[in-house]
Amino acid sequence: MSMRIGYTELEAKVRGMIKEKRFIHSEGVVSVSRMLAERFGLSADDAAYIGIYHDAYRYSCDSATPGFCRVHGIEVFPEEEKEPMLLHGALSAIHFPSDAEGDVPEHFLRAVRHHTLGHREMGVYGAVLYIADYIEPGRTHLDCDDRRKILSGECLEDMILTIMEMQGAYFKRKGIEEAEVSRELYDFLRSGGRLQ
Repeated sequence: MSMRIGYTELEAKVRGMIKEKRFIHSEGVVSVSRMLAERFGLSADDAAYIGIYHDAYRYSCDSATPGFCRVHGIEVFPEEEKEPMLLHGALSAIHFPSDAEGDVPEHFLRAVRHHTLGHREMGVYGAVLYIADYIEPGRTHLDCDDRRKILSGECLEDMILTIMEMQGAYFKRKGIEEAEVSRELYDFLRSGGRLQ
């Protein structure tokens, strides 16, 4: 097994790959990810490593991206086919080992792959990333009460359900159809499913 680069090196690399506003967002995600990881007995360092990298390919998606992801063995969902930007997490999963210059655990890859739409296989670090991505301090669509409501959940699954209910209400107002993979995650968690 080859050692991957440290957080500081990865952070510098990511900073050169994305717009400054997106990098500031990623730093906010790191901060919340560390807090959630510590709260739930996970590795704060692993959560931070995943968090700083999750949007590294945010500006790299185009019409060829779905095919590229399939070539690399990644399932592409219908919503991602229509809007390739949703595949930036998939691109990050594909490129993570080469950008990290070493071995990247499977749970890191699942976390970045599924942070946008959510997935029942995204794991606990995926849950941390999903929540942190939604509530980081730079997200202006939330107020303090919204964040408190989400963070009052007793477990990561409860927090995700609260977020998905908030998103669902927003989608309904805007006439946006929720992705099937997101609905499957919601139903899984509502029925008592746990992320491993």
